[in-house]
Amino acid sequence: MAGTEIKIAEHSICIHTLGKFYVQYDGDIISQGSSRSRRMWELFKFLLSHRGKAFFPEVILEKLWPDKEYSDPNLALRALIFRLRQALNLEHERPSLSSNIVFSQGCYSWEDNTAYWMDAEAFERLVGEAEAAEKNDQKKAVYLYRQAVALYKGEYLPELSFSEWLEPLRTYYHEVYLTAVLKLLDLLKAERDYDGIIRTCEQAIRVDYFEEKIHLKLIEALLADEQITRARAHYNQVTTAFYRELGIKPSEQMKNLYRLAGAKPGEFELDLSTIQEGLKGKETVSGAYLCDPELFRYFYKLERLRVERNGQSILLGLFTFTTSDYSLPEKTTLREVIHNLENTTLNSLRKGDVVTRWNEAQILIMLPGLNREQADQVISRIENNFKREYSWKGLTLHKKVESLLPLEGDTHFN
Repeated sequence: MAGTEIKIAEHSICIHTLGKFYVQYDGDIISQGSSRSRRMWELFKFLLSHRGKAFFPEVILEKLWPDKEYSDPNLALRALIFRLRQALNLEHERPSLSSNIVFSQGCYSWEDNTAYWMDAEAFERLVGEAEAAEKNDQKKAVYLYRQAVALYKGEYLPELSFSEWLEPLRTYYHEVYLTAVLKLLDLLKAERDYDGIIRTCEQAIRVDYFEEKIHLKLIEALLADEQITRARAHYNQVTTAFYRELGIKPSEQMKNLYRLAGAKPGEFELDLSTIQEGLKGKETVSGAYLCDPELFRYFYKLERLRVERNGQSILLGLFTFTTSDYSLPEKTTLREVIHNLENTTLNSLRKGDVVTRWNEAQILIMLPGLNREQADQVISRIENNFKREYSWKGLTLHKKVESLLPLEGDTHFN
């Protein structure tokens, strides 16, 4: 069983794809670069993800960047391949991944000519070994499942959030992960290892919070371990989060578990600390709060009432993407840049600031407690952070700051 860990340690080249992408040579990360290298590394991820399969240049370019046209696809891709091989071929005395990029009969492919360790491959292999061990050696199966689950730190290549070619692979790895977690939990339940179940569920929830099956297993284990108050608190927390973020009410399975915890849905909860656990929900971000436009409207009206009552300063910030002639950009490009701007905005603001993607081209921000000069500085900081991290060639980013409009006598809202 220890052999798997030794094999991982023996490799000087490691490729990480689950939860975060990076490539390491002897511990040095070589995949970090400027925005100019983004396309080169996207090509690397495509070839790696389809290892053993050969593609014509025009097919690769169409899959990766379907909105762009090339007069000579062979020449365009050849230049990217050259740069990628240079990035992978660091020193002559070290093994190089550049030899894994093969050109044959007009097609490019990824072949395993130079050995490397890849977390997704190790994850898949460990799950297969665990499934094979289940019938004859359950302790070994538990060990292998734990090793596999620990490798899955999030979605496959999560930074490529809008790449259609990647969705089948991302879905596949997530389903393998969820199946592995559930099988591990069943094995732990057979051993009555409730502490192990609780720890495994908590780890899985950090990776995928909105998977109800994991929450059900956690509440079951808490009840079996006679942690009744904690089970009820978790029920309140997760059902609140599901309704707030997804609009989903508790399932019948959830309600049945709540009844087992000694309370019926609809009864009064007299323990204020338990109520607060449900209100608190899950802390998913360290910065500003992202909500949908309808909830933003509610916050906006609430803040207008507060401004009238105590005179507190509230300002709105607006970012808008257009083309140079003020028309709406092409949808594929717009989806990517607005997603990147949203992430930059959330990471640049304080807790308590509220953000929404107002529409497909605009980000709207509520900035309480700031004067105009401070708000302008915040908007400029977001813009500078965004420029430093991303590029949006061919688009124009507009910014604007205004105070909340007066109430005009309407002190009630729907």
